Amino acid sequence: MQSHISAKIKFRCIIGILRFERKKKQKICIHFKAGANEFLDYAQCIKKIKKYYKTKQFHTLEESLEYTCKKLKKHFPQIFYITVSIYKTQIIKNARVGVSLEKKY
Repeated sequence: MQSHISAKIKFRCIIGILRFERKKKQKICIHFKAGANEFLDYAQCIKKIKKYYKTKQFHTLEESLEYTCKKLKKHFPQIFYITVSIYKTQIIKNARVGVSLEKKY
């Protein structure tokens, strides 16, 4: 049985390289999709993603996505692809900026 999950997560965390970004949590939105060769618990994936961002305090969005993919694959070895996007929703007025990463294993 294959498992395909998709989730959209919103929360606040410290992320960025600018001084004000290192002091105050900002709102981010993460879109996450993954496929696995067996059951993949979306609740556990979401819990892990939130934990990474709450404890690591990344400097760049790209760094955060690389780390997230690496850790998820390690924790859930049954994953054969991950697509993850992160957006800063309030950093620029009337804009949503972000990056995406896709990994196939």
